[in-house]
Amino acid sequence: MELQVNDIEYKRLEKIEDKIDKLSDAIISIARIEERVTTVLKQNDRFFVRLDRLEDRVDDVEKKATLNTKGVNNVERFFWIIVSAVVAAIMYNFR
Repeated sequence: MELQVNDIEYKRLEKIEDKIDKLSDAIISIARIEERVTTVLKQNDRFFVRLDRLEDRVDDVEKKATLNTKGVNNVERFFWIIVSAVVAAIMYNFR
């Protein structure tokens, strides 16, 4: 009878050890997943910082483009005024 009790206890202990091994494997897997999540979050933070920088650069380019457009419009108007004056002067001389 003592042999049966020891055998039963041995089987129970073996099951408990198997379950502990499975739990330790699960904890290791969770730790690996946590490391991956941490890495992904750090990459996301870097991407957000880079995206913010790009937005700032786009804003600067838009401001410069607006200023350049105003300058080009003024130069274009001046050019057409000069062309019109030259054409008018030529036409006046031919009359």
